[in-house]
Amino acid sequence: MTSKRIFHLISFLLFNCFILSSYAEISPSLYHLKKAYPQYVQSVTNHYIYWKDGTRISIQGSSSFLDWINHFFYSGSPSIDTISQKEVQREHYEAVFKKMYGGSIKEVRQHLKTVYWMPHVYGKLYPLKVTTINGIDKKLQRISAALEKLPPSYFKYLARPAGSFYWRRVEGEDYLSTHSFGIAIDINSHYSNYWLWDYKKTRKPLNQLRHYKLICHNRIPDKIVKIFAKEGFYWGGNWYFYDTMHFEYRPDLFA
Repeated sequence: MTSKRIFHLISFLLFNCFILSSYAEISPSLYHLKKAYPQYVQSVTNHYIYWKDGTRISIQGSSSFLDWINHFFYSGSPSIDTISQKEVQREHYEAVFKKMYGGSIKEVRQHLKTVYWMPHVYGKLYPLKVTTINGIDKKLQRISAALEKLPPSYFKYLARPAGSFYWRRVEGEDYLSTHSFGIAIDINSHYSNYWLWDYKKTRKPLNQLRHYKLICHNRIPDKIVKIFAKEGFYWGGNWYFYDTMHFEYRPDLFA
């Protein structure tokens, strides 16, 4: 075998090793963004999220050979925002939400639609504002219709929903709530558990609060959770810092 062929073989093997290792390094929650939002996301690496409109969002604190290759071919793509490693760990991508749903309260409001919550049960008593992007208004209508078919004993958990669209930051945090983008809904808070409320009430350490919520005091029936999940709404009761009244459209968390 000539030296030229050996060089080509080594180059080929190294390149494929770099490619495989680069894909292996991608955080699962980031990788699933493309599967969850294919109409928006072109590709995802451990360092960039490339959008179909030619822009990209950079991810701090990580790099790979594949990122270098992508940067070479997409060097003209402007970076519009940045996601921190802290956001990756929390699986809360504010820059992604702003790109899809609107970067300001004014932009988000342009896509809002009123959905009447369980109208065959409550009439027009509970108007909820959600975004039309990703068909979320239609998904919530289907959820509402499915919940109306449950036995009346379930309705107490669903009456007096605590809210939908509300532009605000999460209490005590520096990032926006998903309610800010019109992609979340809280059901009846009277039958819900929120980790901070439980902590103030019991003063139990968080690891004990998890047991407190899961074993003793979660009151949201599984049938309700499954109806939301079928339409891509993730339940806040699954989080470490749980919030059992909360559901948000996050198909990336199901993949």
